[in-house]
Amino acid sequence: MGCKRVPKHYRLKFVDGDYEGLEVTMRSVSIGEMRTAQGGGEGSGKDDFDGIFDLVASHMVSWNREDENGQALPPTAESLEDESPALIHLIIDQWTSAVAGVSAPLEQPSNSGGSAPVESIPMEALSPSLAS
Repeated sequence: MGCKRVPKHYRLKFVDGDYEGLEVTMRSVSIGEMRTAQGGGEGSGKDDFDGIFDLVASHMVSWNREDENGQALPPTAESLEDESPALIHLIIDQWTSAVAGVSAPLEQPSNSGGSAPVESIPMEALSPSLAS
C-alpha cells in the first residue's frame, strides 16, 4: 500500500492595494508543470509570461472576481485575459509563498511587544565577594 498523491488547494487572500478583498483558490502544482511554465517548453513559441499565464489559468479553482456590473467572473483563461499582468504576478507571488509554507500576513499590524525598561539592565559594577 502506497501514499496516494492528493492535490492541495491554496486560498490566496489579497488584503490591500488594487485587489483588496480578492480571494483566489489555486490547486497545487508539480515541479514538472512549474519547469515547463517557466521555460515555455522547447520550441513552443511561448515566452515565460505566456507559460506562467497558462499555469495560473489551468490551476485556478475559484475566485470571487466580478465584472463592472457585479456579475461573477468564471475562473477561466478568458476571464484572466481581461486582467492586468500585475494581477497574474501577484497571484504567482502569493501562490508560491503558500506552496513554500510562508504564512499569510498578520490580520492587523503587530506591535512587536513593549520596550524593556532601561532600569532593568544593571550598569554598576557588582560588589566584591564577601568570601575572600
